[in-house]
Amino acid sequence: MNWTHTNNCLLPLALACLLFSVTAFAIDPRSNQAIQIESDEALLDDAEGISSYNGNVIVSQGLSKLEADRLLVSAEDRRISRIEAWGSPAHFVQQDNAAAPATHGYAQSIVFEAKDSLLIFTGQARLLQSENSFAGERIEYDILKRAIRAQGDESVGSRVKIQYHPNQPDPETPITQPTSPAP
Repeated sequence: MNWTHTNNCLLPLALACLLFSVTAFAIDPRSNQAIQIESDEALLDDAEGISSYNGNVIVSQGLSKLEADRLLVSAEDRRISRIEAWGSPAHFVQQDNAAAPATHGYAQSIVFEAKDSLLIFTGQARLLQSENSFAGERIEYDILKRAIRAQGDESVGSRVKIQYHPNQPDPETPITQPTSPAP
């Protein structure tokens, strides 16, 4: 079944169909929180397992958010398998709780691969974690491991740029006072 609507009249229905048919999501695959999708236009094809959203797309789940100009969601067996977002730039935010610092990612294209819990940022990619930053043509971010791999574009001579503040305490690790040696 295909349908397109540009005035948000059918968007709540389309969102409800997506929410009830899909149980995994890119922003936090461990979460059971509801997924909210807003856009100027939505096209859903349940038979093909594809939905696309155009115009000021905002996807949110808990404290995490993805903002893009266009979004394409692919599903297999009614579970999200891949999300592709395009923007100028597209913007991803992940935050575990309100007290934790957010991780921000920016790129011309952001792709989420569900089976690997992997976000791939391509085209002027930047990833910011607290005061640390990573920039390159392509950045891969493993959501579960919080591991980053970045690369430049050899064809134009761009390189990976990393700014790291090693003396900053990890915000998730409590600071302990040193103990005095026993007499």
